[in-house]
Amino acid sequence: MTSSTLFEPNHRILVIDDNKAIHDDLRKILLGEVDSQERLQDDEALLFGVEAVPITKFEIDSAYQGQEGLAKLEQSMAEGRPYALAFVDVRMPPGWDGVETIAHLWRVHPNLQVVVCTAYSDYSWNDIQRRLGHQDNLLILKKPFDNIEVIQLAHALSRKWLLSRQAEAKMADLDLMVAERTGQLRRAHERIEREFQQRAKAQEAFRIVFQASTIGIALLDMSGRYVDVNRAFETQFELTRDQLVGKNPAELDAVSRRAMRALHEEIERTRDAEAQEIAYDSRTGRRTGLLWTREVEIHDCRHRLCLLLDITDRKEMEEELRRARLAAEAAATAKSEFLANMSHEIRTPMNGILGFTNLALQTELAPDQRIFLETVESSAAALLRIINDILDFSKIEAGRMDLESEPFSLRECLDNAARMVLPSAGRKRLDFVWNVSPETPDTLIGDETRLRQILLNLMGNAVKFTAAGSVTTEAAAASFDGRRVELKFAVRDTGIGIPIEKQRLIFEPFRQAEGYMSRKYGGTGLGLAIVTRLLDMAGGRIWAQSEEGVGSTFHFTVPFLLSHKPLAPRNDSGMLDEAPISPLSILVAEDNDVSRLLVARLLSKQGHTVTEARTGLEALTLYEREAFDLILMDVQMPDMDGFQATGEIRRRESAAGERIPIVALTAHAIKGDRERCLDAGMDDYLSKPIQPDELRAAIRRACKSSVPAERV
Repeated sequence: MTSSTLFEPNHRILVIDDNKAIHDDLRKILLGEVDSQERLQDDEALLFGVEAVPITKFEIDSAYQGQEGLAKLEQSMAEGRPYALAFVDVRMPPGWDGVETIAHLWRVHPNLQVVVCTAYSDYSWNDIQRRLGHQDNLLILKKPFDNIEVIQLAHALSRKWLLSRQAEAKMADLDLMVAERTGQLRRAHERIEREFQQRAKAQEAFRIVFQASTIGIALLDMSGRYVDVNRAFETQFELTRDQLVGKNPAELDAVSRRAMRALHEEIERTRDAEAQEIAYDSRTGRRTGLLWTREVEIHDCRHRLCLLLDITDRKEMEEELRRARLAAEAAATAKSEFLANMSHEIRTPMNGILGFTNLALQTELAPDQRIFLETVESSAAALLRIINDILDFSKIEAGRMDLESEPFSLRECLDNAARMVLPSAGRKRLDFVWNVSPETPDTLIGDETRLRQILLNLMGNAVKFTAAGSVTTEAAAASFDGRRVELKFAVRDTGIGIPIEKQRLIFEPFRQAEGYMSRKYGGTGLGLAIVTRLLDMAGGRIWAQSEEGVGSTFHFTVPFLLSHKPLAPRNDSGMLDEAPISPLSILVAEDNDVSRLLVARLLSKQGHTVTEARTGLEALTLYEREAFDLILMDVQMPDMDGFQATGEIRRRESAAGERIPIVALTAHAIKGDRERCLDAGMDDYLSKPIQPDELRAAIRRACKSSVPAERV
């Protein structure tokens, strides 16, 4: 309260007036002649040897509305540099007038000296006092200003502010001294009272706490006899206080003696214990408790205080929770295993259907045969999309899906998605248009596959539910900061539209706007749910605007990082432009006859020599006997699976210092499968159904740095 700052002058002034000229006038009056006065004093000191008198230098800040003035006052208080004086105009439209402003200022700084500046008063002096109270730190200054009056007010009021602060500090010091002395007297009085009442109060307080506690409490003498117990302790051991007090465990009945002896042994063993978990017997069975023990002194005699908290119910609940957690983990594991097995069992036959249909379509066929096979291919592709939707949704629900982060071209991604939907739009004679605004960055970092999946779903739905008219897809940058961009997409159609009450429903899993739609248009009802979940994972969002019978627009946003590195050129199929692969000797290890035959045919069409193995053990034998450039290894095989076979090959080749590329062939396609294959020593990963272009790309990646093996 007696800080040295209380004795330092404060010449900080805040001017609050909506007229800038008033601010300029006050600055000229209070600051205008400081420089000339300083030069004059320097001259006088030089000529006459007169010691210079300190010149008051006011520090003036400006605010043009009451709210702005309040903000500056609050900032000054927070910085510990309060204003001593404020000049406040009465009329400041819009916002607070001067009286309102002063009321707000005084709530923050009651000692602020205020000068009301006005050409004419909107308030009488009585009105001002009625609004602000009778204050001794408020003056009125009429405009236009008298310079001398302004200077005198500034000096007097800043001095008054300092004196009021000093007086306030002195009063606070006096208040503190009185409070300290009063406290000393009160404490002395309380100490005297405690000396007279300490024993009675202590006994009463102990009795209240002792009996009211839900924790069992027992007080024993040093020979082990009970001096007192509370009601909770009686309940825990199903014995009354009269049965316990004055006795030791040996003097109790058989059941109680056994329980008490165990408790006393634990007390003797632990001495001063902190929440020691113990097991004890009551008349109704085995119990579990937390035991605290302390040696205490009561009436100059040493005793042992024991506190026992029964946690039997809590332990049983913890055990139930543990069993429930184990059951949930087992269920999650079973679900993951079922998902993996389902993926494998479905994708393996689909691999054969799609693969051999594609090979058959590349042969000479009669027109009817070609129509039949194309129908099989489109039906199988539709079935695969349904399977992929179900598996994708299951992976998302189980938290087993991650988003990739790789450079890609936005325009290529949109083009590829649109071209896949274009044939369906063409069959319906729809105007099918897609574009990216010119200012939108093209090279991004993110998951191209999932973005393409989102676009395919929305554009496919638009075509599906549009009988005539158009489908338009647009992409543009919603925000852009040089490091990342948020893209906004819009997929518009002139289709059947969605009733407004159904527009939120369509984003839920297994739901479509109307029940008949699934029968008429097909689909699982998972597409939009998957899109929503993928966008949530990527930090984006989706919403729909639709009018029944007019059409729908699906908007979604998704953020991406920007890539400043050029992408490698791609050909029309989306593959990297690279030289053809030289013919290779490839070992195919696959236990499924259909899949093995399909892979062999695809490789033969690409010019490679193929050797087939039906098991991992057979593949290992062929590897030892012949030289291969590459091994395509199925994961699930009898005798020895693909992981075991790969590990054995890597172990055998480590001594020779050579490494043959191994690419996994698997029908598993869930989170972690690729990592398991790579951790097992494989170089790449192909999931079924196998596409010729993907197979060619995987072979190219695996063999890029390897040298073809010598033929034997």
